[in-house]
Parts: sequence; C-alpha cells; structure tokens
Amino acid sequence: MSRSWPVSFARVRTSVFLVLAAVFLLAADRAAADEPGTEDTPPAILGGEISPSSLSFEGGNVQLSADVVDDVGVAMVFAQIYGPDGTNQAIQLFQGNQNTYFGTLEVPPNYSDSPVSYGVEIQAYDTINAYAATSIGEVQVEAAPQFDEYPYVTEPLLLPPFLPAAGGAVTISVEAGDNRSISTVFATIALPGGGSTEVPLQPISFSRYEGTFAAPANLGPLAAEYPVEISAQDDIGQETRVIAGTIVVEPPPPTPSPGLLEAWPASRSFGSVRLGRESRRFVFVRNARRRGGAPVEATARIVGSSAFSLPGAPPEGVHFALRPGEQRAVLVEFRPTASGPQSASLAIERDDGGQPGLAVVLSGRGVAHNGLAGGS
Repeated sequence: MSRSWPVSFARVRTSVFLVLAAVFLLAADRAAADEPGTEDTPPAILGGEISPSSLSFEGGNVQLSADVVDDVGVAMVFAQIYGPDGTNQAIQLFQGNQNTYFGTLEVPPNYSDSPVSYGVEIQAYDTINAYAATSIGEVQVEAAPQFDEYPYVTEPLLLPPFLPAAGGAVTISVEAGDNRSISTVFATIALPGGGSTEVPLQPISFSRYEGTFAAPANLGPLAAEYPVEISAQDDIGQETRVIAGTIVVEPPPPTPSPGLLEAWPASRSFGSVRLGRESRRFVFVRNARRRGGAPVEATARIVGSSAFSLPGAPPEGVHFALRPGEQRAVLVEFRPTASGPQSASLAIERDDGGQPGLAVVLSGRGVAHNGLAGGS
C-alpha cells in the first residue's frame, strides 16, 4: 500500500489540473463573449431556391439550395419540410461551393382530387449554436386527373352508301356514349380532290346520333369516293374514332356512240334435244350504221337457264367491237339439264350504255332418250 500512494496522488493531481484548465478556458470564452464588439450574431440566410417549384400529380425530386454566411462559421444547414397533412421532416443541406448548400426533396405522388403543397423553411446553425430560419417558398403538386373512360362509338351506318352520278343526301348515324357525358359527335369526310369536311351529328335518341351529308354530282369519268370517319368527344376532350365506310358516287354513263346495233333473229329456238346431247345455233349482231363514226363495243352474255351457254367464252361473255356496217355471229349452245321446256336470252350490252334491253330470246326442250330427238 505504501508504494501505490505516490502514483495515485500523482494521477489525482494531473486530473485536477486538467479540470481547472477547462474551467479557466470556458471562463475566458465567456468573458470574451461579454466584451463589447465581440457578440455572436446568428447565421445570415441570404436566399434560397426551389427547383422545380411545381410538379405533376406523380410527384418527383426537387432540388433545394440556400446561401448561408456567418461571422464565426456555419455548422449545419437544414431544410424543414412542412407536409400538407401536418407532418414535417428535416433534410440536411450540404455545402456545394463557398456559401451555397444543396439538398434533394423527394415528393410523393398526389392521388387526391385537390392540389397539395409542401412548405420549405431553411434553418441554419453556426459553430456556437446560434440559429436562424426563413421560409423560401413551397412546392405545389397537382391533383390527380379524374378517372374517366373514353367514349364508346359503335354501329356506324351510311344510308345509302352508293349514289347515282347526280349525287344526293346520305344519312350518317352512330351509337355513342360515355360514363360521364358526350360533348360532341361529328363525321369527318375525306373529299376526292383532297381535304375534308365535317358534318355534325345530333342526338335523335338517348345514344343515337345522326347527320346528313349532301354528296355533290359526279362529273368525272370515274366513281367519286368519300371515306367517312366518325368521332365522339366527352366532356373532358377524350376522343374515340371509328371508320364508318365509304360513300361512292357513280360516274356518269358514257355518251352513246352514234352506231346502232341490230340482233337477229329476234328469237332462236333449238327444238327438242335429248338429255346428254347438245344443239348449237348462231345469233347475229350487226352495226346498222353504214359509214362514219367510231366502232360500237358490246358484250354478249347468257341470262337465264344454265342449259344455254356460249362455247369457249369466259364467264363474263363474248366481248366484241363492230365498225359501221360490220356484223358478227355469236355461237350459242343448248344442252338440256332436264326434261321439258327451258328458256334464256342472249343479252347484248353496249359498253357505252346505249340500247338497254337489246336481247335475243332463246328456247329449247329437253326430252328423254326414248323421246323425239333433235339437234346434233
């Protein structure tokens, strides 16, 4: 015990010295602070910035910055965020250059139907805990858009879709609706020469809309086509489109040539022909104009019973052109398909639309094998 006492006493003496030194230094600091002209002032917050200051309802990141200076030195800078629900959070800002401090605020989405805001206050402390605070603004977050389905558009109808060369009125109608309300329904009609025109469609029932397009006369050599698209918009501008079809205005018929076709005989009988056999006869067509003028083009085809045909001709018939004074023989075959009388006609249809109804009547009788035979 006698050996440890001097060592313990030395340690105690050292500890007492350190405590006294600390007390002396603290008193010196306080005395210096109390001297005139040496008072500490709080940090000065020279300005702040929020970028961006507004966000969509989806939220996002916002950059915060503040310029802070102090006479003894800045210890710490915070951004105090005041939320729309009464909560708050502190975000530390870090020095980016000599006097500017930066931080990032993560703003959550706003799913409510009203906009919200987040207030931003800068708080600064210097090295001896002097404090200053100031507001630099707020972050606005838009309200979430209201949920709304697009309009439905169904059952488009063009009546009639085909018009003669003189044109006429076409009724355009459609079924349209929305879970809120429909603001407008219209048809966009593409014009043959380019461009388009719009026809408003008015409600004629709870969900049916109708309008009229006046198709002009077609003076050209080809059919005029008007593609139609129908659009419906709801009360917030959402739009649904549907193709309604195409309005077709037929071309004017060609001007008949001065030629005149004649067909003879007026009727052609094939007599009685046994089943399984056939009989062939000629029908003649002539351009009765003797001189001058362009050739007359026409097509001969069978109309009526399939027992009559044009041997070797394509399904659309025999096409020919006759100059003035020229004639042509058209071969017709009768092959009966059943016992008894059968009939058809050989129609002569001019390409220029002239002489409608020009035809030769065809007739024949089919007989069983033990009946009267006829033909080849």
